[in-house]
Amino acid sequence: MLNDKLQTAQASEKDFLDEKQLLARLPISRRTAFNWIQQGKLPVVKIGRRKIYHWDSVKAALLRLQRGAVQP
Repeated sequence: MLNDKLQTAQASEKDFLDEKQLLARLPISRRTAFNWIQQGKLPVVKIGRRKIYHWDSVKAALLRLQRGAVQP
């Protein structure tokens, strides 16, 4: 049971990316990513001065943009 919790925690940590990892996966510039964050198009989790990105949430946000969904 403890081993299952440990594996779940490790798997969920892998779902989060830092900026460098995010930009390696997306064909956008750092400036574009910053603009999208400011516009609310790209979800980000701020921890102090650090920003991390939940990859599944980023993919979902990009799919919403692809479909032409209106952003708040």
